[in-house]
Amino acid sequence: MIIRRAIDSVRTQDWPALFSELVIVVLGIFIAIQADSWWQHQDDLNQEASYLSRLINDVTDDIGNIEYGIRLAALRKELADELIAAAEYPDGVRKNPVKFLIAVHQSAYTFTPSLNSNTFEELRSTGNLALLRSNDLKAALFDYFRYDQSQRQYMSLQLMQEFRHFELVAGVLSTEQAKWVQDNLRIANPDRELPQETTGLEIDGIVEAAVRLSNMPEAIAWLPEARGMQEELVVTHSNRLERAKALLEILTDSD
Repeated sequence: MIIRRAIDSVRTQDWPALFSELVIVVLGIFIAIQADSWWQHQDDLNQEASYLSRLINDVTDDIGNIEYGIRLAALRKELADELIAAAEYPDGVRKNPVKFLIAVHQSAYTFTPSLNSNTFEELRSTGNLALLRSNDLKAALFDYFRYDQSQRQYMSLQLMQEFRHFELVAGVLSTEQAKWVQDNLRIANPDRELPQETTGLEIDGIVEAAVRLSNMPEAIAWLPEARGMQEELVVTHSNRLERAKALLEILTDSD
């Protein structure tokens, strides 16, 4: 309709009318573009808010897992200290025989918490990272996951050290004691008390196991390495935790 009127205005050389029609057309296009831009901006803001909420949940979960990892590494360092003490003074295991038994098996276990990277990977793969307006936030996200990735290269070394520990302490526990540990003790949890009872096992037999350890020079020489590995994990996880808390603060400020 507007185009027909414009053509009629040209035929009749009614330039004011033609100008009015053109103004109406241009204004209509301008308003439509502005409305579309506004709706797109609102959609971008909504998507950003959704991503921020998901990232906050991810990092909050990460913090809990990392803090658990720190406590677990600290416990395993304590277990390594138990073995070192038992090798020097075997009769001392009478005080806490269960701790000695579990230390033989688990003082060299390692744990590296898995970070929740799904939301971040989705942002990267879809190109939606541009929805995050804060450059500080984007830099913190990359730093957070880059540090985690840099530390995961050592996981194969940690696995090798675990195997080395199993080889060196093999034979410390009797078959009966090893079966008792497998049947009665799960992975030591830093948030729960270690069991105290050794029902079915003689304390003197556990002392004899500590004596066997004291006569294994290779195993004794290895124990400080197991302890050092746990100390290194405490430091590494603490660095992860520091980055996670800094990232959560930026996310909260951006939300």
